[in-house]
Amino acid sequence: MKRTAPPKRMQVVSRQGSADSLRAGISLFEVVLALSIFLGAVVALSQLTNNGMRTAVSARLQTQAVLRCESKLAELTAGVEPLEDVAEQPFDDDENWTWSLATATGPHADLLNITVSTNYDGGGEKSLASYSISRLLRDPLVFEEAAAAEAEAAAATEDEL
Repeated sequence: MKRTAPPKRMQVVSRQGSADSLRAGISLFEVVLALSIFLGAVVALSQLTNNGMRTAVSARLQTQAVLRCESKLAELTAGVEPLEDVAEQPFDDDENWTWSLATATGPHADLLNITVSTNYDGGGEKSLASYSISRLLRDPLVFEEAAAAEAEAAAATEDEL
C-alpha cells in the first residue's frame, strides 16, 4: 500500500482591502444609527406611558364625578338635602369637588325636573371632570299639603265625635 501525504491546507492571506478585514468591528456610523433608533424607541414609549397615565387619571376622575353625582341625587331624593337651587357648593370631604342643583317644573303639576351636576377643578387643565344627571321627581310640597289637609280632616272628624 502506498501512502499518500495529506493534502496541504491552503492558507488565505488577506490583504488590507479585502472583505475579511472590513468586518472586523462595528463602525462609528452603525453605533450612531443604533443609538438613534434606541432613543427614538425610548421617546415613543415614554409618550405612550404619559398618554396612558393621563387617560387613567381622566377615567378615575370621570368615574368619581358619576359616583358623586348619583350619591347627591340619592340624598336629594331621600330628603337629606332640600330641593332648593344650589350653585357650586363644595363637597364636605374634598373642596375641589363642587355640586350644583337646578330645579324646574316638570311636565305635570306634581313633578319636578331636577338636574344635579358635579365638577372637579384640581387646578390644572388636565384634571377637569364634570357630570350631570336629570331626573323627574315628585314634588314633596304637593304631598305635604295633601298630608296636612288629611290630618286636618281627621282631626275635625275626631272633634265631632
